[in-house]
Amino acid sequence: MPLSSPQPSRFRPGKLLGLLLMLGFGLGLAWLAASQWQSASSREALEKLRAQSSRLYHFDALLLHVLDAESGTRGYMLTQNPVYLTPYQDGRTEIERTLKLLREGNWADADEQRMLELLGTLIEDRWSLLKLDIEHGPNGNTESPAGGTDKQLTDEIRRILGELRVRTLHDIDHTLDASFARFADVRATNRLLGAGILALLLALAIVLYRQDKLRRRLAGILHSENERLKTEVDARTTELTSLATYLTRTREAEQARLARELHDELGALMTAAKLDAGWIGRKLPAEVMAPLRTRFDRLIDTLNQVISIKRRVVDDLRPPLLSDLGLVEALRSLAQSGGVGEHDGPVELALPDDLPNLPEDFSLALFRIAQEALTNVRRHAQATRTRLALHRADKLIVLQIEDNGIGFDPETSRHRRHGLSGMAHRVQMLGGQLEVLGVPGKGTVITARVPLPEAD
Repeated sequence: MPLSSPQPSRFRPGKLLGLLLMLGFGLGLAWLAASQWQSASSREALEKLRAQSSRLYHFDALLLHVLDAESGTRGYMLTQNPVYLTPYQDGRTEIERTLKLLREGNWADADEQRMLELLGTLIEDRWSLLKLDIEHGPNGNTESPAGGTDKQLTDEIRRILGELRVRTLHDIDHTLDASFARFADVRATNRLLGAGILALLLALAIVLYRQDKLRRRLAGILHSENERLKTEVDARTTELTSLATYLTRTREAEQARLARELHDELGALMTAAKLDAGWIGRKLPAEVMAPLRTRFDRLIDTLNQVISIKRRVVDDLRPPLLSDLGLVEALRSLAQSGGVGEHDGPVELALPDDLPNLPEDFSLALFRIAQEALTNVRRHAQATRTRLALHRADKLIVLQIEDNGIGFDPETSRHRRHGLSGMAHRVQMLGGQLEVLGVPGKGTVITARVPLPEAD
């Protein structure tokens, strides 16, 4: 029963898996980009807050230096002690350094920049008035330091610093609000990306599960189909082996029948014809035989050749020595029936002296293997030396035919050599193994190992 092809399905695990992986890659890049943006924005916000906090510190430092300078000037005017002038003397340098740092800051509002420049001018004017107070003494200036212009300048400095401070605090609040808003956006984005990644992982798990389920199903189908095919192949192999065995045995039986008929009937007829021809030759007068002698002798010779051919055909069909004297003598006669190679050299024999009695089918199969192997050597091997060996190894009978001919590769030539297939089948019938070792240019070794049949 042929394997039915699966119905087409809209679910394509491979394509969906690739799409999910691409989506996961995109989500990963988005999460990485969001993390980088969050890190950069947080760093920018912190830098801005630090600058704004430093600006507040500088505002406080300016006011403190101005007030310290005023207090020191009053102390000097009251006591004439130069120690009180230290804040005035050192404060000018600190104020200039602080104003420089403030001017170098990032002022986005032009109004604030104008206020900062005005602040610098007011502080310069206040320092000039303090210098006049110190130089002219407490009675030198009617407007210092109890009131008048001095107080107005100080109040204006306080006002501008206070307004700048308020604006800076407002900027700080705005920066914090923007940071919190960004944090909320980032948190929402992370939640969305996290949910997407979790959903993606769930989808991947489902796809992988379905792929694994489909793979197991296909594996089960393939396994069952392989088992079915294996069973069918084994059944066909058994049938073919049984058929080959039947044909081999039928052929051997038919050859035996033909051998008997040739030996019994044709042999008897040829022998009778030869005897009759001899009797006729003896009974005819000499003067009658004289002109017929040549043809009569040719007739006798032809009858002898036919009898010889009959005997050789009978021996090939069913070797009589195999049933009369056993396998060893049959192999010896087979080896002595013809030479091998260019110089018609003999076949070297290594046969045992004692061999247990073997069943007729067993002996016949080994004899046919040796016969086929020697025939192949004589026809194809171009060998100058051939060795035929038979010995017993434990519970095995080992038959080996070795030659030094041109050799061949058994793997590439097996399908073209039916003789090897026939030998392998005969060995298989006996439950043994056939080993063919051939190397081009280095000869061939054929070894048949078959178990000894158990005694009845």
